[in-house]
Amino acid sequence: MSNDNTGWELDVRGPQIAPHKSEILDLESRVNWSEHFERDIKQTRFETARIANELEHRIREQGQLIQGQGRLIRFLADVVFAVIAALFGGLAAAYVHGDIYWTAGFGVFVFLLTLLAGNFLFRGLAGSLLSDPLAKQQEWRNRNQRI
Repeated sequence: MSNDNTGWELDVRGPQIAPHKSEILDLESRVNWSEHFERDIKQTRFETARIANELEHRIREQGQLIQGQGRLIRFLADVVFAVIAALFGGLAAAYVHGDIYWTAGFGVFVFLLTLLAGNFLFRGLAGSLLSDPLAKQQEWRNRNQRI
């Protein structure tokens, strides 16, 4: 290999990080490579910071969306329990024979009892299903690490 085709071989092999014995690179080309790498590193850091900021923003938005959906689910569940309780209260009032006070009183009693029982049962279920699954996983990992 002669020095005549050294430049051509460098172009064919592409950019090399570590110089080889056959390469003859002067100080200026090494400085250019250094500046090029420094520029690439700065660009990569900038892109990484921008993407990280964008992802943090998306995560924050998703958290707010999930909280809103949780509130909507709780509200709709309360409405469903109220409708079911009203249905049970109406059925109980239709079943009881007597004057209007006994019928209405028994219907209201069954309504309240059904509403409270459904609310009591749903709060426990909602506490387990609507809680943050990532927090549960982290708590589970921490508990297993202590053991």
